[in-house]
Amino acid sequence: MNFKDEIKIIGLKEIPLIKKGDNIPEILMYALNRNGLTLQDGDIIVIAQTIISKCNGRTRNLTEIIPSEKALEIYKSLTQKAKIHGLPEKKPELIQAILDEAKKIVKYEHVLITETNHGFICADAGIDKSNIEGEEIITLLPENPDKDAEKIRKILKNKTKKEIAIIISDSFGRPFRVGAIGTAIGVSGINPILDMRGKKDLFGYELQTTIIGQVDSLSAAAQLVMGESDEGIPIVLIRGYNFEFNEKTTIKSILRKKEDDLFLDNEEINMNKLLKNRRSYKLMFAARSIRKNIIEECIELAQWAPSAHNGQFWRYIILERDKLRESLIEKMNEKLRIDLEKDGKSKGFIKSKVEKTRMNFFNAPTLILLCLDTLDLEKYADPERAQNEFILGIQSISSSATYLLLALEMKKLAACWYCAPLFAKDIIKESLNLPETYIPMAFFTVGYPLKPIQTPKRKKLKEIIFELNN
Repeated sequence: MNFKDEIKIIGLKEIPLIKKGDNIPEILMYALNRNGLTLQDGDIIVIAQTIISKCNGRTRNLTEIIPSEKALEIYKSLTQKAKIHGLPEKKPELIQAILDEAKKIVKYEHVLITETNHGFICADAGIDKSNIEGEEIITLLPENPDKDAEKIRKILKNKTKKEIAIIISDSFGRPFRVGAIGTAIGVSGINPILDMRGKKDLFGYELQTTIIGQVDSLSAAAQLVMGESDEGIPIVLIRGYNFEFNEKTTIKSILRKKEDDLFLDNEEINMNKLLKNRRSYKLMFAARSIRKNIIEECIELAQWAPSAHNGQFWRYIILERDKLRESLIEKMNEKLRIDLEKDGKSKGFIKSKVEKTRMNFFNAPTLILLCLDTLDLEKYADPERAQNEFILGIQSISSSATYLLLALEMKKLAACWYCAPLFAKDIIKESLNLPETYIPMAFFTVGYPLKPIQTPKRKKLKEIIFELNN
């Protein structure tokens, strides 16, 4: 990349107030002519978002918006904190418009930070009240800024035969910095980022991590000419910046992946990590006990799992290391040995299997037993319906078991779900003196992990989604 020593930033004057349906390329060509300019190969046109939104009819009248309960709740919180920071009040109607445009509310304190449907993290979902006629009229971000930029670029190319780039820009605030700067929200003809990795610096060292957000830099430069108040220059021509022309570009390439964003407090990311990081842990645990209140907190979360008729049929028994637990494990392992002998397994296999299971249960700092309490199941005279009700109970406690495993993962605890109690129900009930209506279903070995578990392979999505062939 050979940079030029001089870049010109030229504001196009005499741009009229834009109305819905206006022809932006035609207006732009007229403005170029009035300013004594013609397009050249390599020119970059930066266009303010506001005129694109107005042209596309992306406006709303606040008087026509009815705030929801959520909008009113945010309004009360924002208003109190905004006054402390000397910020203007946001009307509930405006907040509702923001909610309608936002994919997600990232955070709200004295300001409202959102993620738009485009993936931009910005204040107020990019909604703007400036530079538009009407006190109660607001502009919304264009639905597809890349598409708008592409359309303008192609029309201008057909008219002028010149290879140019189009950037649609808006003003965004930044973390850790005061003040808004020009930021690209749509592009055509120019790559959003300039990858300098592999290039040499002044001293011949190879650049390892340098990636330049060139379209944001160009938007910020154009903002110096556009201004934010009554300057009235929504279109800027940048000439002299040497870039590689590319017809297949999208603003999405400049958006940092959510999983790589260290500053975004994102519940969705955290949940994705939680779900994908959980493993069935069958290795040695750290020699560290678990406070009972931590286990109880996890079980408290597990009881919020869905259940048939909201029956909450799950019953948990926490087994600490004591003589009762040791005796139970020995009896269960003897039952396992007998069952394997009946299956015709070899002595070597039986010895290995029994010892491994025995050690997994013995070494767990905490052992949790999950039972199904049949007391609250619906009673039916019809055997088939009674069996289906029993299956509903099993599904219900399975959902609670899943919640428990995720709750343990949140506490940085490792666990494994064992179905051994299904094969030793009578032994467990007798040893622990459980109520008659309890049916032992699962054991969970729980402790602090010593080693990471290798990520297991997962089937491809097309293998687990069955497509109906109508």
